Amino acid sequence: MQFNEYLRQCREENQLTQEQLVNALYSHDIEKFSSLDTGTLGKWERSVTKPKVSKQVSIIKYFQERTGLALPCWNKYSIEETESLICKAGMSNLIGKSKKHIYNYPSEMMSSGDMHVYPLRTFKRMNELIEMYMPLHQSLNHESLQLSKEQFKEWALHPSSLFLVCEYKGLFIGFSFTTKVNPEIFNKILSFEMKKSEVTTDDFASLEEVGSNLMLGFFALNEKAAILLFIRYYAHLISNQKYIADIGAVTNSEDAIKLVSNMNLHYYNSYVTDDNVKIKAYRQTLFTALASEYVVKMILSKQECPEE
Repeated sequence: MQFNEYLRQCREENQLTQEQLVNALYSHDIEKFSSLDTGTLGKWERSVTKPKVSKQVSIIKYFQERTGLALPCWNKYSIEETESLICKAGMSNLIGKSKKHIYNYPSEMMSSGDMHVYPLRTFKRMNELIEMYMPLHQSLNHESLQLSKEQFKEWALHPSSLFLVCEYKGLFIGFSFTTKVNPEIFNKILSFEMKKSEVTTDDFASLEEVGSNLMLGFFALNEKAAILLFIRYYAHLISNQKYIADIGAVTNSEDAIKLVSNMNLHYYNSYVTDDNVKIKAYRQTLFTALASEYVVKMILSKQECPEE
C-alpha cells in the first residue's frame, strides 16, 4: 500500500475533512506539523509529494489515539490481503543481517513464488520437522531458554500459537515460532520469575482474548525465506491487533537482539546464569512496535518495492 492511499483512507474512515485533519495533526504534534496546510495534505493524498517517514509515523500515532487501534485502517484486511500489501524490500531492511539465524544458503535460483509458508500443525511430518529443529534450537538458545520436544509438539497444535515453516519444492528452509500467553505469564517470563519451559497451554490466551505475543525461535536458510516468514508474522500481528497487547522475546543471541531492536522492541530486563551467560528480555506494546520507521517503510512503500 502507498502512503497516499493509507492517509486518504484513514481520513475518510474517520469522517474528517482535509482542514479538520490538518488542525488535528497540528494539535497532535506541533513540532512536525506546524507548517502543514490543506494544500500540502492534498499533495500527500494525491502522491504529488510525500512527507518524511518520521511524519508518517506521527500520523499513524494520531490515528492510533483516535481509533484505539495499533494500526488504524488496516483492521478490515484479512491475513492474506495484509501479506500482499507488505513490501518485501522493506521487510529485508527490518530483518537485517544475521549469521546465526539467517544462513547464506544460495537463493539466486530460488524464486519466492516457489516458496510457501504454512502452519506447522498442518504437516503430517510435523514430528519429523520438530526432530530436525531441536538440535538447532539447542545450539541457538541457552539451556535455561530451551523447550522440550514434547512442548514443541503440544504448543504447535494450540490455536494461539503461530508455528510456521517455509518450504521450497519439498525442502524446508525456515522456521518461525511464536505463541500468545496471558499478560501475567508474559510479565513473569520477561521478569525472569518464570522459565519458558514452565509455561503450559493453560497459560495461553485464547484467540479472542487479549494476550501478549512471545517470540520463541526463528531460523531461515536464506534471506528470502526469512522475509516470507516475517511477512506472515507481521500479517498475523496486524490482523489480530485487537487481541495482542505486547510483543516480547527472551534471548542470549546478539543476532536475535539486533532483530528485535529493529522491530522496535526495547530492552526490559536481564539476568546472568550460573555459567555466566547474560540473558536479556525485550518487549514493546503492539502500538509502539507498529508505529516505527522500519514498519512504515515496510507497509507504506509499495511503489518503491521490488519483489525480488
